[in-house]
Amino acid sequence: MSVYQESKGSPILKAVIVVLFGILVYVLYEPYQIREQEEMFKSESRARMINIRAGQLMYISENGKYAPHIDTLLAFIRARIDSGKVAPDTFKPLPTQEFTPESLRLAPKSGRPYMIVSVDTAVIKKYVVEDPDGYGSIGSLTDDSRVNKASWEE
Repeated sequence: MSVYQESKGSPILKAVIVVLFGILVYVLYEPYQIREQEEMFKSESRARMINIRAGQLMYISENGKYAPHIDTLLAFIRARIDSGKVAPDTFKPLPTQEFTPESLRLAPKSGRPYMIVSVDTAVIKKYVVEDPDGYGSIGSLTDDSRVNKASWEE
């Protein structure tokens, strides 16, 4: 007789253990995957807003006021790139895709357009760009010290 004995156990119990182990792995991995995706959306959105800010600075230097709408700004950027006045590499590279003016129109997570509001009637011209998904904003309509400042750069 051997000192070692073959383990006894129900095949059903073994199957339940394997299934529970699989569920445990999934429960531990899914939140990591969601966090990684959220970080990607946040970095992509913020890079787009920084490029919108760069476009707004070009727009005000040429027109004396900020672009009132995202469509106006994108048409301006497209015209400058097409005419060769501005190189596409002037803008910050996007983490997930190549930069094009059209890539600045929509937020990556929801696909909704960025909201731009500008005020050019005050002494200090101001604008604000807000991410519809809540990843931040650039500028302020009420605080003169926040002109062209990003909310995450403080």
